[in-house]
Amino acid sequence: MSRDQIRFLLDENTSHVIRDGLRRRYPEVEVGVIGGERVPPIGTKDEEILEFLEREAYILVSSNRSTMPIHLQAHLEKGGHIPGILLLRPGFSYKQIIDTLELILLAGAPEDIRDQLVYIPF
Repeated sequence: MSRDQIRFLLDENTSHVIRDGLRRRYPEVEVGVIGGERVPPIGTKDEEILEFLEREAYILVSSNRSTMPIHLQAHLEKGGHIPGILLLRPGFSYKQIIDTLELILLAGAPEDIRDQLVYIPF
């Protein structure tokens, strides 16, 4: 998998420090943020975000550990698919999170997290 095949979407509560740090390392990688251009607006419901992920092939980076797992399960039960969701574990530095995203870019394969919710850093 090449870096240009992976696109990340950060939820509205995920710090832009992560986006900026990843872009500094890999300017060619698309990293959108909810509320930005060509992505869902702030306040979009989880179900609609999942539909967007499926349609536009983004991997979601989120700290929504309460409702997103429930909505993902419902999405999958209805026959939906997504490239993956990366849920941020609390207590880790931005550098550790960016390092993990870099690892996914460099060593990941699309099927590694397809239709899964993975907690990062690993």
